[in-house]
Amino acid sequence: MNDFSANRSTLGAFLRWSAIIGALCLGNIGQVWAHAQPETQTPIAGAVVSAPQEVRISFDEALEPAFSRLIVSDARGRQVTTAKAEVDAVKHKTMRVALPALPAGEYQVKWVAVADDGHRTQGSYKFTVK
Repeated sequence: MNDFSANRSTLGAFLRWSAIIGALCLGNIGQVWAHAQPETQTPIAGAVVSAPQEVRISFDEALEPAFSRLIVSDARGRQVTTAKAEVDAVKHKTMRVALPALPAGEYQVKWVAVADDGHRTQGSYKFTVK
């Protein structure tokens, strides 16, 4: 076997392994970028509601209850929720927090969702009590 054949064989093996490794990496890309995002919110963003009992957000990924949180504040930025947010015990995809009786006004919901895989997302939205 001459040097040219040996180099061609080594290059071929390198290219085959590179293709296999690349395919494996692309196959896992969805798992690497998995972040919990809200699917539904109650009350919904921008809603005008009367006397909500709770704020509930359902996510597209399972949450880690110990690190996820949900806080509601009034228009002055004062926290109105006294209870700790809870994540449902079965699927771990819905987080809720009980609300006290809220007077009319604008309220802001702030959430932090840590998925089971450790990725963190956060967001906020407002609703109004009439």
